[in-house]
Amino acid sequence: MSRLLVDDVTKTDARALLNVNKMATISDIVAPSNEYIYASGANELTVVEGCVIAVGGAGIFKTANTILTAANLDAGSAFAVGKDYYVYICDSRIDSADEKYVISLNSTYPTGWNATNSRKIGGFHYGRCRKVDSNLQPLNGSSVIFGTGWESAVSNGIVPRSVWTLGHRPKCSPEGMVYLGGGTWVDIYLNSDDGAKGLKSEYGCAPMTGTESMNWYNFVERLAKSGKRLPNYAEFCAYAFGSPAGLDNANTNAWSATSNTGRGVTGSVVNAVSSVGVVDTVGRVWEWLDELITRAEHATNADYHASVAWGWDKKSPLNTGEKSYDVGNIYQYYAYSLAALLAGGSWDRGAGCGARAVFCRNYPWIVPANVGARGACDSL
Repeated sequence: MSRLLVDDVTKTDARALLNVNKMATISDIVAPSNEYIYASGANELTVVEGCVIAVGGAGIFKTANTILTAANLDAGSAFAVGKDYYVYICDSRIDSADEKYVISLNSTYPTGWNATNSRKIGGFHYGRCRKVDSNLQPLNGSSVIFGTGWESAVSNGIVPRSVWTLGHRPKCSPEGMVYLGGGTWVDIYLNSDDGAKGLKSEYGCAPMTGTESMNWYNFVERLAKSGKRLPNYAEFCAYAFGSPAGLDNANTNAWSATSNTGRGVTGSVVNAVSSVGVVDTVGRVWEWLDELITRAEHATNADYHASVAWGWDKKSPLNTGEKSYDVGNIYQYYAYSLAALLAGGSWDRGAGCGARAVFCRNYPWIVPANVGARGACDSL
């Protein structure tokens, strides 16, 4: 570490010079609130006034209260459902010119700009939004809490709790996530393969399940690579609140009809969205949770644990899933005693699917085709 500034009234010491480049290293972003961008409408954002933001080493701007819309896109004229957008502040390098805001699908810098004259300051997800009041209570078209027809009071828009800034965001990559509260972010969509041994939250994808040889352990490992973890049951109940229950004979409110034969893709049911904007918490596939329990029944199994008594299994049941290597054994009182909680329901569970639905039977090494996961992450 070295001294950056000195008190030299003669300015003969270079360290005493206070120029834009040095101010940029000192100020970076100074804002009245970490949430200096917020959704002020279904298709608009507001940048709050009073933020001091440095762009590269040439420009430092103080923001005014500014509304951003699709007119600020670098390409196209409208936002698209299921897409993540990034908000940039750009500097034309003309001293008399104010900052320019650009919204882009590009995660590096917007079209027509570069890394030296633009700076990413936030982003958001454009998707499905449930009509709610200020307390997140679901409303119908007449603004009655849980009033007739509330299930279908869903529209496309900027998902309010998906808006993130450099000061208000998850520790992991923020794409496809919403802020649950209490310092926790959760994935909007059930997780699919990111192609790099991790997981992603993406619209229109088949969620990973036991069909891809995934069990509880594999989801834990892949989520860790993505900087996330499994949520617990309390978190599930919070982010699933406001999601309509499943139906036996229709997929109107969730992918749950008893006639369904497969998982489909994330986001295909418009009404299947919660108060905070999380999709498919009900139906489609069960979600692994991070909580483990001991199953109530005493069971024996000639291959694994033949007698009801404490001891090591005769052979380990743990070596299952997408990876095959020695992972140890389990010391338990009877066969299959360890179970991991599942939540929400699966594609053919009908009215049994719901925002508090929980399944307490499956052991974590099982690889069922109707069980997937979504990630959670702490705030930065």
